[in-house]
Amino acid sequence: MAASETSISIALFLILSLLFFSTVSSSDVKVCSENTSCPHPPKPKPVPSPPVSPPPHPNPVTCATDVLRLAVCKTLLNELKNGTVPSPLSTPCCSVLEPLVDMEAAICLCTAIKANILGVIFDWQTSFTMILGACGKY
Repeated sequence: MAASETSISIALFLILSLLFFSTVSSSDVKVCSENTSCPHPPKPKPVPSPPVSPPPHPNPVTCATDVLRLAVCKTLLNELKNGTVPSPLSTPCCSVLEPLVDMEAAICLCTAIKANILGVIFDWQTSFTMILGACGKY
C-alpha cells in the first residue's frame, strides 16, 4: 500500500501542478471581442516628406537686347548728373531702349547696372529712374 499511496500522492501533485500552471499561464492571455477593448500597438509616426520646392519659372525674365549695347547709357547718365537734359531722340541710349516695352527696358537697365556696364553707380535707384525718365520709359 505504500507504493499505492506514493503513486496517488505523485498523481495528485502532478494534477494540481498542471492545474496551477495552466491557470497562471492563461491569465496573461486577453481575448478581444466586440464587447471588450484590446490595446492596439502604437501607430508608427509618419515620416515627414521633404519640402517641395516651387517649380522653376517657365520663362525666366531676361533682357530682350544685348546688355553691352547699354554701355552708351553711361554718357546719358553723366549728362543727367551734370544737369543737362538731352533730347531723347538724339541720345544713343534711348535709341537702344526705344524698341523695348517699359518693363523690358527696366530689366535691361537693371541687368546693365548689376553687370557694372555703366561704371560704378553709388545711387543706382536714382540713376535708374533718371535714365528711364529721360527716355520716356516709366
